[in-house]
Amino acid sequence: MKKCPYCGFENQEPTPRCPECGGYYSKIIELIDQAAAEEEKNSGAARYRRIIQSGNIKQAIISEIRQIVDGLSGQAKLTLWVVFVFVFALVFAF
Repeated sequence: MKKCPYCGFENQEPTPRCPECGGYYSKIIELIDQAAAEEEKNSGAARYRRIIQSGNIKQAIISEIRQIVDGLSGQAKLTLWVVFVFVFALVFAF
């Protein structure tokens, strides 16, 4: 479904123009809307809501952590591991 950026009419048809006002749909606007939706989905507030609304909070937390880790690059994972080992060594060295 496409929403007209000019008049707000929601169109079910795959046409390049709005049947209400005649404005053209923009692929850029669609891409921006998709990026905003993806950003909202991955925001901290959205993750918190999903965890709280789930029936099994422990499993929801594990699932969210896995999604975060899967989205990290190899370098980011290595950096987190080094930081974790360094903090662990500082805490248990004394």
